[in-house]
Amino acid sequence: MSEAVIPGRWSLHRGQTQTPRRRRSLLIRVILGVITVTAIIHSALFLGIDQVVSRQFDDLHQERLDRLADQVDGRIQDELRRLSSLTGLLARDSDLINSTYYHLYLEGEQHHPAAAVSRQAEAFELQRVSLWAASDQREIASSRPSDSVIFPPQGEREGAAVVFADGSFWLVGQAAIEHNNVNIAWLVTATPLEELVTSLRETHSARIEPAAGVSVGPDTRRIELTDDRDPSRAALDVRAPDTVARALDEVKTLLTITLAIAAVLLAFALVVVLRIQLRPVGALVEHLGRIARGEFGYQAPLPPGSGEFSRLVLAFNDMSRDLARLRDIERRLQHQEQLSAIGRVAARVAHDINNPLTVISSVTATLQREGTLGERQQEMVNMIDHHCERCSRTVQELLEYGRPVTPRIQPMDPHALVAGVAARQSRRWQIPVILEPETSTGLSPVELDPLLTEQMLDNLIDNAAQAAPHRPVRVRITEGAGDCRIEVLDEGPGFAASEREQVFEPFFTTKRGGTGLGLASVLRVVRAHDGDIDLGPGPGGQVRIRLPLRQDREALQDRTNGY
Repeated sequence: MSEAVIPGRWSLHRGQTQTPRRRRSLLIRVILGVITVTAIIHSALFLGIDQVVSRQFDDLHQERLDRLADQVDGRIQDELRRLSSLTGLLARDSDLINSTYYHLYLEGEQHHPAAAVSRQAEAFELQRVSLWAASDQREIASSRPSDSVIFPPQGEREGAAVVFADGSFWLVGQAAIEHNNVNIAWLVTATPLEELVTSLRETHSARIEPAAGVSVGPDTRRIELTDDRDPSRAALDVRAPDTVARALDEVKTLLTITLAIAAVLLAFALVVVLRIQLRPVGALVEHLGRIARGEFGYQAPLPPGSGEFSRLVLAFNDMSRDLARLRDIERRLQHQEQLSAIGRVAARVAHDINNPLTVISSVTATLQREGTLGERQQEMVNMIDHHCERCSRTVQELLEYGRPVTPRIQPMDPHALVAGVAARQSRRWQIPVILEPETSTGLSPVELDPLLTEQMLDNLIDNAAQAAPHRPVRVRITEGAGDCRIEVLDEGPGFAASEREQVFEPFFTTKRGGTGLGLASVLRVVRAHDGDIDLGPGPGGQVRIRLPLRQDREALQDRTNGY
């Protein structure tokens, strides 16, 4: 018999409608989780680079910059010392001393000192050589007299770096010219710093240029070439590009792109894997939906492999079987309670009604025997007797329905048993009762109670014959996996949708004058044999019965004690 869904239990329809939404929510959480983990890894990685790697490379860069500044400063100081030594050597040239003395004190020709300094500049490849009078700081001669830049003596110092107003940067050396131990003039030599700076740039791959502004950047070291009190203060800025920092920035950019691509690929891979892995879960949800619809005992197909989902499906199948057993126990308990109530009612009815019915039947029998009744009176007495008989039969059916059913199991040929009932019912109703198949070839013996089975088949064929008078009734018998299946089919209107859940209940009937105990008695016999019964889809009326081929005698005895 088809079972209705038990109210208050197993309602998964809402979960089924929400499953796609929950699945999308799960995928969104996975993607957000991947993004979050990637962001954390990205932050940790960059924090490690900034706090450890970048700091170490910054320290190395500062050391390299300091070392480079020291080397540049050392080269400039060496050049100044060389220029100062060369200037002192040139100042002791006798030709220069004599020509200067003659010019200053003997009013000699000016071209003699000019020729001397020009000769020295050309000989030693000096950009500028000038001669200055010691008394009045007057330029006497110069190797390049047309230049607008002049190089006066720088106090008592032998050499210095000088920046002029036009922005030119020079290394200047000077030495006193003495005659008879008297300082008569100053010899000043000068060479532009650009030549030395160009050489240093090529050697050290750095930017070296005159200092500009007050502030100094992190990639710059300033070299002070003169004293802070010197008005012609000169300084150089040494800039070395931080190639390691640029490389680290490129590495960070590359890591960012790589992590972003990896996060996208990982999220995509996880989504694909989760969709594949969640397919068995979706199928299991559908299987749970069948349980929610009351299909207890349904067995889900096992997925391939032997992983967690396979074990989950096995557990689901075990649960389904347990639910089927619980449903059967619950159904039997309900039936037992129903039978017990009917039995108590039947006993009380039999006690309270049988005696008055017996008296009425005796009186009607006496009146019928005397023969003193008229035709109209005789008709009424017969009607009273008929309805007394109906009441007695109904009470008897109630008593029989309320009694426990204990099958007397024995192996039987199901085809022969059904054929005998079909032949008897065909004669009774004067209609064809067709047995399918006509022979018992291939059918196994069935352990059952023949009398109870005949009573069950009589009730079913009676209902079929009454549903479609003068129309044939078909009885189909087949064998399934461990059970025998009997179907009774008629050509009547079938069972209405509103009746299908009540047809096996006691006292429910759609026939005029029926007691509603026929199909209820059929259900009682079927369950006493540990079988099952339901209604087929039609067309017409179709009742399907399943009886096991073999009976568990001890379990059967335990189950039937209450029927």
